[in-house]
Amino acid sequence: MPVLALLALLVAQGPPAGTDAAASIVRGDAAHAAFDLEGARREYARALAIEPAGVDAGARLAHVTSDLGEDAQARAADARRRSDETGAETAGAEAQALFEQALALAEGLRRDAPDRPEGHYALAAALGNLTPFLSGPEKVRAARRIDEAAKRATELDPCLAPAYAVLAITYRELSSLGGFVRGVARAALGGLPKGTLEDSEWLLRAAAALDPEDPFNRYQLALTLERQGRPAEASAELERALALPDREPRDRRHRADAEARRRRLAK
Repeated sequence: MPVLALLALLVAQGPPAGTDAAASIVRGDAAHAAFDLEGARREYARALAIEPAGVDAGARLAHVTSDLGEDAQARAADARRRSDETGAETAGAEAQALFEQALALAEGLRRDAPDRPEGHYALAAALGNLTPFLSGPEKVRAARRIDEAAKRATELDPCLAPAYAVLAITYRELSSLGGFVRGVARAALGGLPKGTLEDSEWLLRAAAALDPEDPFNRYQLALTLERQGRPAEASAELERALALPDREPRDRRHRADAEARRRRLAK
């Protein structure tokens, strides 16, 4: 269901007796911690309907909407592995729609609360998820927006670990682009962010230091170290990631890949 339609439905129904936005957020947090993403989305949407200017509710709704998009994207990848092209197309379209909803929420947050970091981070994260669905020129523009938004988020909150991570991932992926592509982007589209693999490593180490219990930061650091040709260090980070409990649904998906990568790096 589109975000605006969900919010309109909840506004029409009105808040349940004896509840307020804060209570809905608490229930949403509990559902999210239990990996009940649809339940979390309903509660966060209810909180935002009760308090439309609520930054906490809006940020959480954008986040869980992206989580749902990542789940759909994983289903699309699984369908492709099974040569189920219809299933892959359906799940891929669902993922794209959810990421676009998350982006719309993020843009609203950034517009309504420009001096809060949540909207800037949410925009960077949503654009990062949308990038695979974009055309070449759109990818270049998205990379610049991610760079600007994530940096602004860290300026507003230097302890916001996820903002460092999304910027690091963007720099790592851009590092694989050749000089010709960069030249075309610079000549025709205003250029790409200048982050390097070394910048990606530094940013992920900062994210891991700020939030050492998040396995995502360790997993992403391992990917960057592997890209740098440092298998022993990458393997050590994978071990650290695997030793931490899953915090997000994506951590459960990454666990199998982390195990496979660790075995391969050990050879």
